[in-house]
Amino acid sequence: MTVESGVRPSTHRRGTAGHVPGEAELWIFIMGDLTVFGVFFTIWAWNYAQHPQLFELGRASMSQPIGLAETLTLISSSAAVVIALTHARWEQWSRAYRCYLAAIGFGAVFVVLKAIEYGRHLSVGAHALAGEFFMYYFVFTGIHLLHVLVGLLGLSAAARSMRANAPRRCSIALLEGIGVYWHMVDVLWVVLFSLIYLI
Repeated sequence: MTVESGVRPSTHRRGTAGHVPGEAELWIFIMGDLTVFGVFFTIWAWNYAQHPQLFELGRASMSQPIGLAETLTLISSSAAVVIALTHARWEQWSRAYRCYLAAIGFGAVFVVLKAIEYGRHLSVGAHALAGEFFMYYFVFTGIHLLHVLVGLLGLSAAARSMRANAPRRCSIALLEGIGVYWHMVDVLWVVLFSLIYLI
């Protein structure tokens, strides 16, 4: 594999066996975030058990094709981040830059799809005050959407660093942290998709 800088990146290749990506502080945040969403999922499950017919009625109004498209865009974005990080470890900055752009593009498509979905519900009066299903739907997916926007900012910072061929300002550890956060966003959406659209 050719390295754009002409130097094999021995100091940048942190993907060895047993290596924990990112920084310890990041994992504290990740675990806290997962705990909060775990509470969300438990609340959803408990309320579903209390009002199954109401939740089934709400689920019937959801567009599974849109939800599936949202899921596929985030999975594709996560795959692009993995490839980008691999290129970054080998100091292939331009390739990493293009992959980060692809990840951002897929993430932006998710945001557009979610906006379309929100607009579709609001146009028929299905808002956060229209019942428990939609209250939880808008709150949980809205918080997740906020995480997506934060993640896109992180990916944009990584892309800018790759474009400037100055990754020293964006260390591999930081790139790993951005990637871990984005994968968490992806996993959380897969669970939300299953709860809201399928189960």
